[in-house]
Amino acid sequence: MSVYIEKNRKTKKLIQESFLEMLQSKPFESITVGDIAKTANINRGTFYLHYVDKFDLLDKIELQLFEDLGNHIDELQSSYSSIHSFEKGQEQLAATLFSTIKMHSPLLKILLSDHGRAGFHLRFKLAILEKVRINLEKNKNYNENLQVPMDYFLAFITSAFLGLIEQWVQNDLDKTPEEMTKLYIDIIFFIQGK
Repeated sequence: MSVYIEKNRKTKKLIQESFLEMLQSKPFESITVGDIAKTANINRGTFYLHYVDKFDLLDKIELQLFEDLGNHIDELQSSYSSIHSFEKGQEQLAATLFSTIKMHSPLLKILLSDHGRAGFHLRFKLAILEKVRINLEKNKNYNENLQVPMDYFLAFITSAFLGLIEQWVQNDLDKTPEEMTKLYIDIIFFIQGK
C-alpha cells in the first residue's frame, strides 16, 4: 500500500472518529465542518478532500455499517436452502447479527440517539429489509410456504428484529449475543405457538 493511500485512510478514520466523538455530546444539526476539522486537528480543506459535507460524512459511515451487516446476512444465506436448514439458518443469522451489533454498538448508540441525524431508524430498517428481501426471494422453498404478502412479512420481521436491537442497545448490551439469540428464537416460537 502506498504512503499516500495509507495517509488518506488514516485521515478519513481520524475525521470519522472526531465526528462520532462530537455526536456523543452534540446534536448532528449543530455540528459544523469547522467543528469537525478543529476536533480532528486538520484544516477545512483537508476535510473537503475526503467529504462533500457533514451529510456525506454521515452517509458514508451509515453505508459502511449497513454494508457490514449485509455481508453477514449474505454469508449465512448462502449456507442454507431447505426449510429445516433455513430455520437453523435464521438462528445462525440472528447470532451473527447480534454479534455484529455488539461490535458496532458504540456507533449504533450514537446514531439511534437524539444526537443522530433524523431518519436513521428508517434508513437502518430499509437497509436490513432490502437485504432480507433479496435473500428470502432466493429461497424458493420458503417463498412457496409463505402465507402472507411478502411486504407485510418483511415489515413485521424487520421491525421486530430492529426493536430488539434498539432495546438491547438502550439497555447497554445487558445480554450477550448468545442470550439475545435465544431471546429472539424464544419470541419466534412463542408467536408460532410452539
